[in-house]
Amino acid sequence: MDIEIADNSGYCFGVKRALKLARKALDENNARHKKVYTLGSIIHNPGVVQELSEKGLMSVKDIKDIEEGSVFVVRSHGMPPAILDELKKKNNIIIDATCPFVKKAHKRTKKLAADGFHIVLIGDNDHPEVCGIREQVDKSRISVINKIEDLASFDSKAKIGVVVQTTQTMEKLKVIACGLLDKTRELYVVNTICDTTKNRQDAVRELSGRVDIMLVAGGKNSANTTHLADISRQKNPNTFHIENKDDLLEDWFKNAGKVGISGGASTPEEDILAIRKKIEDMEL
Repeated sequence: MDIEIADNSGYCFGVKRALKLARKALDENNARHKKVYTLGSIIHNPGVVQELSEKGLMSVKDIKDIEEGSVFVVRSHGMPPAILDELKKKNNIIIDATCPFVKKAHKRTKKLAADGFHIVLIGDNDHPEVCGIREQVDKSRISVINKIEDLASFDSKAKIGVVVQTTQTMEKLKVIACGLLDKTRELYVVNTICDTTKNRQDAVRELSGRVDIMLVAGGKNSANTTHLADISRQKNPNTFHIENKDDLLEDWFKNAGKVGISGGASTPEEDILAIRKKIEDMEL
C-alpha cells in the first residue's frame, strides 16, 4: 500500500511557539513551586494537552480558579483584553503565547473600528480565537458571521470592514465577502487567514483527489483540522477525521491502494508518523 503524507502537515509556527513558551514556563516555575495556568486548552490536541498537564500545566475554565501571584500562559488562540487586565490586577505573571497571525487580526480589527467601519468577523462565534478578536472593540461595532445564511438577519451598514478567523477557508471568505456587497456602499476586506493554513488546505485538496483513502489527524475540537477534513471530503468521500493511530480501523484499508495523511496545525509530526507506521504494520 502506498502512503503519502501531505505537504505542510504538523505543527504550525504559532503552535510551536505556544508550546515552547508553555514548556519553558513549566521548567522555570515547577522548581519554584509556582503554579502555571491556562484558560482552556493551550492548543486543540488532547494528547499534547494531557502531556503538558502531567508536567504541571493547569487548565481551568474560570479565571476565579487561578491563584493570585501565579503564572498564566495565554493560549495560541489569544484572549479578550478584559480577562488579561483582571489577571494582572491579581499580580499574575502573563506569558503571551498568542499566535502572531491572531495578533495581526486583533490589530486590524481595532484599526478598522477606529476608521469608522462596522466589523464583520467571519468565523465560529464560540471559538476562543473569535472570542478574543471580538472583544478587541465595543460589541456594538462588530458582528460575527459564520455562514452566508447569517447575512439574512444582518442589517446594512454605511461602512463594513471584514476580518476572518485565521483557520477559516478562502472559499468561505469569498462567499461571505461577496454577500456583504449588498449590505454596504463601502466594503474593506482584510484577509487574516494564516498563510500556513491556506498552504495546508491547498495540499489536502490536491492529495485527497488522487488517493483511495484520506486521513486527517487532529483534535475533534480543532477548527483548522475540521476544515481540512471538510475540504478533503469535497474531493474524496473516503475521508476520516481521526485524533491519533488508535482511531484507525483495518476495514478502511482492505481495498485501498493509496492512502493520504494530513495533520492539523496542532498535530505533532510523531502522531502522523505513528499513523503511517500502524497502517504499514497492518496484515490486510
